[in-house]
Amino acid sequence: MALAGLTAGGLPSSGLAATADSPADPVAVPVTVKVGAYEFPPYVTESGGGVTQALLDLLNAEQTVFRFELVRTSPQRRYEDMERGRFDLMAFESLAWGWKGRPVDASRVYLRDAEVFVAKAGPGMDQSYFDRLDDKTILGRLGYHYAFAGMTADPEILEKRFNTRLTVTHEGNVRSVAAGRAALAIVTRSFLAQFLKANPDMAPQLLVSDRTDQIYEHTILVRRDGPVGVAWVNDTLDRLERSGALPALWARQGITQ
Repeated sequence: MALAGLTAGGLPSSGLAATADSPADPVAVPVTVKVGAYEFPPYVTESGGGVTQALLDLLNAEQTVFRFELVRTSPQRRYEDMERGRFDLMAFESLAWGWKGRPVDASRVYLRDAEVFVAKAGPGMDQSYFDRLDDKTILGRLGYHYAFAGMTADPEILEKRFNTRLTVTHEGNVRSVAAGRAALAIVTRSFLAQFLKANPDMAPQLLVSDRTDQIYEHTILVRRDGPVGVAWVNDTLDRLERSGALPALWARQGITQ
């Protein structure tokens, strides 16, 4: 099966582009594609690894036309960095997170996750505790967009209108709630699952909401006029799903949908 009938720029090829049936010239140098990544556990960990790096390793192993490299950025700086060409793609991203109207295209949704609330467990605590948020302090992550706040990431609005303090660590927020320093933390569900697996002693101390703040519909954002087009990305995602490579990757990384 052909990798894609596209050139590096995402335009129809003339038949000279490498395919799985007609491999690239073994001496040809792959086109470098830079992939932006900010700390977003488990997708990007503090060390720069995580699910994003595993996905890039898979892409690099299964084709030779492109070489995908991870480039670190921050949640706040990612828009400017993409627009000025510091990187070409962002995986595990959504247009709803501040990208609308910017010169990027989104792949199809290829993975779903969610955000949940965490409170300190105790006598009388149950799911009704999460029914109201306006009377509780909330710990969030700087640069993230929250549905309960109308998808704003503005620190001033979040603190003044929604009593939400922003930090730079999911784990620190969860531990702060367990210690009674805030009423709630809002965290990525897949991060929380991995955190509790690594720290089983924390599970009895926490009450996790059935309520979700938002369902992540992860896409890959593609910079327009970059080295790879969104059609190539979609074709590749389709192929990796059909082959079972993507489901196997999620399973290895502990990601459940």
